[in-house]
Amino acid sequence: MRPWFARLSLHRKLVALALGVSTVALVVALVGLTVFDILRFRARAADDAATLAGVIARNSAAAVAFQDPGAAEEMLASLAVRPEVTRACIYLADGTLFAAYERGADPACPDEPPASAEAFHAAVFSPIVRNERTWGSVYVERDLSDLAHRLGMAAVVALIVLLGGGVLAFLLAQRLTRSISTPVTRLATAARHVGGDAGFPSLDIPASEDEIGDLVRAFQAMLTRIRNANDGLVREIEERKKVEADRELLLANERETSRMKDEFVATVSHELRTPLGVILTWAHILQAAEPDEATLGRALSAISRSAGEQARIIDDLVDVSRIATGKLHLQRESLDLRQPVETSVEIARPAAETKGVQIDLEVPVRPCPVDGDPDRLRQLAGNLLSNAVKFSDEGGRVSVRLRDLGSTYELEVTDDGIGIPPDVLPHVFERYRQADSSMTRRHSGLGLGLSIVKEVTELHGGSVVATSGGTDQGASFRVRLPKLIVSMVETERPPEAEPVGERLEGVTVLAVDDNLDALAGMATALRAVGARVRTAPSGKEALESMDREPPDVVLCDLAMPEMDGFEVLARVRRREDGAARPIPAIAVSAHATLEHRERSIAAGFAEHVSKPYKVPELIQAVKAALEVKVR
Repeated sequence: MRPWFARLSLHRKLVALALGVSTVALVVALVGLTVFDILRFRARAADDAATLAGVIARNSAAAVAFQDPGAAEEMLASLAVRPEVTRACIYLADGTLFAAYERGADPACPDEPPASAEAFHAAVFSPIVRNERTWGSVYVERDLSDLAHRLGMAAVVALIVLLGGGVLAFLLAQRLTRSISTPVTRLATAARHVGGDAGFPSLDIPASEDEIGDLVRAFQAMLTRIRNANDGLVREIEERKKVEADRELLLANERETSRMKDEFVATVSHELRTPLGVILTWAHILQAAEPDEATLGRALSAISRSAGEQARIIDDLVDVSRIATGKLHLQRESLDLRQPVETSVEIARPAAETKGVQIDLEVPVRPCPVDGDPDRLRQLAGNLLSNAVKFSDEGGRVSVRLRDLGSTYELEVTDDGIGIPPDVLPHVFERYRQADSSMTRRHSGLGLGLSIVKEVTELHGGSVVATSGGTDQGASFRVRLPKLIVSMVETERPPEAEPVGERLEGVTVLAVDDNLDALAGMATALRAVGARVRTAPSGKEALESMDREPPDVVLCDLAMPEMDGFEVLARVRRREDGAARPIPAIAVSAHATLEHRERSIAAGFAEHVSKPYKVPELIQAVKAALEVKVR
């Protein structure tokens, strides 16, 4: 804004604005009218030229038809009474110039019909028609010389209108603006008193030197106070919104967690009840009547499979509990990664063959040394293989490849089964997560296997990723483990060692357990491999039995009423005080966590066997304990 305008009073500014707006409006209106008049004049000139061309076309039709150019030119000469017509041309149908008329020094008619007229001329063509036949065309061109006169007159009228309008606008503005400036001035005076507090900083708002400027400066202090109050209110509202959003998110997460836990508990109940139902059904069948050999075989097979399935579920639950509490530890050693992979493939083959799924194995010729826990690596590979076989269709193919990638080894397990939906793929390694947890799901399981794979892989310093093309496109899991840099002699792979004998001939075992069924099962299994077994359903009876005849080894449960397994072992060791060869003891307990195992070893047990156990595992524990005693 110009300085002179800024120094004007509000009243004079309003007058100046009224005059300026009125002048601009009048100028725009006059310019618009002038442009409209020019366009209308050009249109009328074009219509006039078209009328002349039509008249000439009708009057010259006979001359053209009879090839009489003299008559045509004589007719064109009559256009001399129209000074605005610059030229008129008659052309035959083939475009040849037939007759012409030019005014004064204007350009002559071209030999061919012109494509367009000059900028300040109006030109038209009109066909020459006689007896429904086109003999040629007439070209008439006229200038717009009389337009300049019209524009001059329009300019004079516009100037008069502008002057008159300006005077009238000034007079009206003088009267009307006072009704606006007077109340604004009074408002500025009142604002000086309201906003006169100098304790608040001014807002960065430009202020003029008139009453409006006073109003702006007066309101600066008030606006500052309002802004400070508003900023505090906004911050409080934002903080409340953030707290509310965090609360909603936490509530949503809790709801989702609760839902997943409910689904997981229902799934665990189903998965445990299913094999338990099989066991109870076949047990009832065996108790109801004397079974034949075929029925007995089927019963034992079904009970064995179901018990194994329950044991696997319990092992997974224990492992997940260890993972959740950060207590899953590795028993590391240097090993060839090919061994746990090949072992897992051999374990998975029977189930795969039953389903008609082919497993292809490809491993390097040279050893693949890693620093890891062999049992956990077998569990890792076994979970991936079990998952691949379970989700493969009958007749499918599972590919297992172990590759050397330089600094790492990659284990890839690929199947061509049902695949993983895109919305489930990012969550496949989450605990308790299943693509289908409904009652109509096709595949059993707790949704823990892949989460265990991820945790075991990361504990070994590796990584695991899953890929899938989507539903019915199969899936691929790639595990990468760091290579152990050691000096290994690359020779032919040693032959498999002969299996250790599974007999306990001549070994006296004292089995202690308050669960009579578990005690009877343990005794029966040990007697089947040649051991002499004595049983005790409590710690007190176990001590009495040992007083009568010391056994070669003691298998003792931990959780028993009145006297637990730790107390039993402590009393045995006190009675043996000074003995050269203490009786080895093995803890056999359903407490399967690492803490219980460590506590058992610290208490003096030679080994800790977790229930449910496999009989060969129990036998090996007994043999190992006896070997330690002999040494």
